Amino acid sequence: SGLQMTLTEIRNAVISRMTAQTAIAAEDVRYSNDSRGTYDPTGKAIWARLTNVTGVAGANEIGAGPVVHRTGVLIVQLFVPVNDGTVLITETADKIRELFEFQDDGRLSYFAVSCYDAGEADGWYQINLNIPYRAL
Repeated sequence: SGLQMTLTEIRNAVISRMTAQTAIAAEDVRYSNDSRGTYDPTGKAIWARLTNVTGVAGANEIGAGPVVHRTGVLIVQLFVPVNDGTVLITETADKIRELFEFQDDGRLSYFAVSCYDAGEADGWYQINLNIPYRAL
């Protein structure tokens, strides 16, 4: 009906907000099935991957018909080289949390951000930010 946000509109709003951050260089923020091709993080101080995990959609019957609300969680994975400490990754996590937490992009609302230590793999130390959202 055009009343609710489309999946494309949600994608565009999220990417637009993520590109507004300055803690990580734009070329070092990767997206699902990134059209820029393969990425080599060798020598980078920090890099990130953003994934949108969509949740269950619901509908409210209002007036002339159903209004769909979509939910999901943005997962921002942050990576720094192993043994580089946690100052940069934690400061960056705070900046991204501030960028999203309790903000709105039109009908897209973001909620409290959770942070998880994801450990080490392939020479990288990782933490994940989980950013729940609802789109109307």
